[in-house]
Amino acid sequence: MYETRRYRLVVLLAVFVALAWEPAQGVSRLSYSRPGAMMRIPFSSVVRSPYLFSAGFVAEVVNVSPYSSATGVYFDSEMTRNLRLGMTAVSTIDTTTEIGFHLQQRLWSYGNISFSLGLQDIVLTQSSGRLSMDPDLLSFLGVISSEQKVGRYLLNSYMGFGTGALAGAIAAAADTSGVSPNIDGNGSEPSGQLTLGVYAGFLLKTPLFASKGGLDVVGEFDGKGINVGVRIPITSDYRLQVGFVHLENLPQFGSAADSVVAPAIVIGLDLSVPRLGRKPAVSAVEGEVAAMGPRIEPEEQEELLARQLDSTLQAADFLLASLRDSLRIATFEIDNLYSQVAMLEQLGVFLADSVRNMQLRIQMMKSNINYTMRHLSSSLQHYYQGNYRDALQEVEMAIQLNPDLAIAYARRGSIYFKLGDVQRATINWNLALKLDPEYDDVRNILRGLKEGRIKTTSLKLQ
Repeated sequence: MYETRRYRLVVLLAVFVALAWEPAQGVSRLSYSRPGAMMRIPFSSVVRSPYLFSAGFVAEVVNVSPYSSATGVYFDSEMTRNLRLGMTAVSTIDTTTEIGFHLQQRLWSYGNISFSLGLQDIVLTQSSGRLSMDPDLLSFLGVISSEQKVGRYLLNSYMGFGTGALAGAIAAAADTSGVSPNIDGNGSEPSGQLTLGVYAGFLLKTPLFASKGGLDVVGEFDGKGINVGVRIPITSDYRLQVGFVHLENLPQFGSAADSVVAPAIVIGLDLSVPRLGRKPAVSAVEGEVAAMGPRIEPEEQEELLARQLDSTLQAADFLLASLRDSLRIATFEIDNLYSQVAMLEQLGVFLADSVRNMQLRIQMMKSNINYTMRHLSSSLQHYYQGNYRDALQEVEMAIQLNPDLAIAYARRGSIYFKLGDVQRATINWNLALKLDPEYDDVRNILRGLKEGRIKTTSLKLQ
């Protein structure tokens, strides 16, 4: 109930912000600040996060002399099993303060694959003492993930689409045209047309520093460039995050700090608070100290031995009770075996009756075959005498006695053909061929009928 109320509160907050926005200038996405372990692209996972929440600090340095950087703090929490909420507070290169909200919902998962939809970059910008919002930065996203184990490594791959700031449409336009992000080439406001971008990336979890959670390697294409980074565990809950943004432009570091594709050095610190019940990692030194144990006095040793003796007696009582239960189970199994022997005797009697019934059926089948051949012989006489209706009646009686005789269907097909019913004749010939696939005479008749070489007067009886 509490999580449902919290989810409704977040939705109402998003609706309020969406209704109250006012256009304002925004910046690009700060690395490691959105929900998940990737740098600038969204992520999805089939399992719930082991952490109650994550918070941290991150900085992107675009120039050293003079020093220029964008800094920010963030908060990320998986509020329910499928819903994630993120919040960011960023100080941009031009010292503008931005507050952002980010929502993401896992909609589907199957095996090691999951799909999530989200709404990110609900950015509030402080300008002239008031907060405003740029709707063009609002990012609607979809991401699909796959998690595969490769030896001792775990490879997570992501791909998806996004609009607004995630698509990078405004920033890309500003970088190529040389004008303000909120002004188009003619000096007017942007048209508000929807721009869709695609992205892809991977997260490789390595066995290095496994006792502290492992070292992660991040690589991604965010639609505008390539970003790489590593997440180095300091403890089981603290991670040092470093990386490079727009690695392809790294040789131009510091020369194009105002560009949205300017290379930057990323450094940050992440704190993740585990959920209740999660055991913290124990170092090797702590393990050795625990193995040595504290010093025990003689009186304490006697008390400990008495407790151990009581435990031994209790274990012996438990063992005797287990033996009694085993004897009862063995007695029950013997009774069960007697019942099975009786069932087998009944089964033998049933099998003997089945053999007798089978012998009777064989005798009946032999008798039926004799009657069937007698009717087929009578149908042959009527056929050559031109009494096709009488011949058909004899064949029908033969089929009733033995419905699996291919020659009976072949003969019924020939009689129908003589009566001018080609459709029924074809059906019966196909039935005969189905019962006896090696019935070459019937196959030749069907082939000749298809080629138009068979006429009613030229058909030989089958």
